Amino acid sequence: MEKQTSKGSKAWKEFNKHVMTGISYMIPVLIMGGLIGAFSQMIPYVFLKIDPSTSIVDAVNSGNFSGASLAFLKLSHIMESFGFTLFSFAIPMFAAFTANSIGGKTALAAGFIGGYVANKPIALLSLTEGKWAPKAPVASGFLGAILIAFMVGYFVKWLNKKIQLPHNWLAFKATFLIPLLAALFTMVAMVFVVTPFGGWVNTLIKSGLQAAGKAGQIVYSIVLAAATAFDLGGPVNKAAGFVALGFTTEKILPITARCIAIVTPSFGLGLSTLIDRKLVRRRVYDKQFYEAGKTAIFLAFMGISEGSIPFALERPAFVIPLYVVGSVFGALVAVVLGAVQWFPESAIWAWPLVSKLGIYILGLIVGAVFIAVINVLYRNKLINEGKLVVDGDE
Repeated sequence: MEKQTSKGSKAWKEFNKHVMTGISYMIPVLIMGGLIGAFSQMIPYVFLKIDPSTSIVDAVNSGNFSGASLAFLKLSHIMESFGFTLFSFAIPMFAAFTANSIGGKTALAAGFIGGYVANKPIALLSLTEGKWAPKAPVASGFLGAILIAFMVGYFVKWLNKKIQLPHNWLAFKATFLIPLLAALFTMVAMVFVVTPFGGWVNTLIKSGLQAAGKAGQIVYSIVLAAATAFDLGGPVNKAAGFVALGFTTEKILPITARCIAIVTPSFGLGLSTLIDRKLVRRRVYDKQFYEAGKTAIFLAFMGISEGSIPFALERPAFVIPLYVVGSVFGALVAVVLGAVQWFPESAIWAWPLVSKLGIYILGLIVGAVFIAVINVLYRNKLINEGKLVVDGDE
């Protein structure tokens, strides 16, 4: 039993290592695209005060802008196109470096190809009205990228072990033979296995979500926010992000709830150090927590949830459930009232990409204030009962 558990644990660690390697290389692409995309939206909708319902192209064609304003609008269109084009590289980059983590450099190119085809599947000839015409199947997306990355990675690893050539032929093996076999393997696997299976799963998910309607989105938001907040960047958080990233990349479900749940705990707990003396007229934390609170707020707006860790470690039985509930509460307010975020980044610079930003911020504030107020009142109660002694209490 212990051996089985050990093997299972080792396999999971290996899987997690390869996936996180792929994600670590994908994230800079998303950040670059996100920053450029965010700036492209700030120019027209923040600086030029254009109605968010008006596209940049429509604004250019409206005739209401000239000179520098028109030049900036044209620049924002270029930045918008370029920034969001970068997102199309995210899945291929993930697949490439996940495969590379498993099978080495010779697996990287085939992984990239597989990831690209996962986004843009190969069109197959289909008989329609007596004529053969190319028809693209449903994309396998993020699921397809995961599958092909592991398939290619282990296939190349196996080839490297099995194909033994003299030293003089090693360059031929590494630069021609294995890459060619890997590319052919990728083509066959994507066309006949991965795309049909991944497309079927994606279609099933979309159909289920459409059938569930708004209720399905709400349940998804609750689970996603709770899992994201639970362990502040730990394995549960990463697992939730892994699933959510697939959904948002495929435009199946937005990532709104997760982004709010990343910011809310640190913002709420940091806020509690600012309002305690106003709310209960005393300090409810030891002195060192007031600096930690400022840091937590700063980190929150940088999209980093680890600022909450000192607060969670001090009193985990109360604080962890509190910020999970607060994150769910804030996420639900934003999602139910219509805030939508597709870009997988919670830092403040990504906020211009959020639809109904005011509602999004409202959800964040509601969740954070809930956490801050409840935590201050709870700690004040403990102090009054003599169960908590605070260094520097006034």
